Amino acid sequence: MQFSVRRPKKMIEDSKQCSYDIVATTSEDRPIVMEFIKNYFFRHEPLVVCLDLFEEIESLERLQNYAFKTLNNGLTLKAVSSNGDLMGVILSSIQSRDSNTNPENSDDEYEQGDTAVDKFEKFMNLFGKVAREIDLFGVYPEINRVLDIEIVAVDEAFRGRGVCKRLFDKTKELALENECSMVCVKCTSHFSSNAAKKLGFQCIYTLRYQDYTNDKGEVIFDSPSPHDQLKAYVLLL
Repeated sequence: MQFSVRRPKKMIEDSKQCSYDIVATTSEDRPIVMEFIKNYFFRHEPLVVCLDLFEEIESLERLQNYAFKTLNNGLTLKAVSSNGDLMGVILSSIQSRDSNTNPENSDDEYEQGDTAVDKFEKFMNLFGKVAREIDLFGVYPEINRVLDIEIVAVDEAFRGRGVCKRLFDKTKELALENECSMVCVKCTSHFSSNAAKKLGFQCIYTLRYQDYTNDKGEVIFDSPSPHDQLKAYVLLL
């Protein structure tokens, strides 16, 4: 969930000395948050990397537009240092049993063997399959509202300071404020999966990328090691 570029050692050492707060983003934050996610999430996200998505501008733009659709929903949080540096962000959305209109749950699928299928649609097919197979509201009949964590990104310069944990903790508070009795996160990388486990989330679903193939038996997401599977985690509140 957190990826980044290298910073000079001195800058990293200085960054560890400052305090920070977790606050809600505003509409004015949108440009800087979008740029932050591009640099610290998309450029190193395993599925984006294995598809060379940055080489296909149209698909990348569609993926980013889809990811940023919830940016102004009041559920996006940021970690900001006392110096004003953006340290991390977490984007979430809410799924409701009564109005579960998440596109990932659509029955529409693109033919995986069709060369006309662009890379964004491969993402949508994958997450549509995952959402249907998880079937949260079917498996948990007592749950009516779920807060779904979609993106977490932390600047490498601020690792080791509990930024990810505090973003998660504040998100749990948001879930309770919005009458959500569960938090869900789908982890596409080995590192994000480990982070979810350490934060007390329970793994309820695993899909090995090598097992996800098109109608010709070809692996669609040949993700680099150690990112060999997608896992879904939940936390009951």
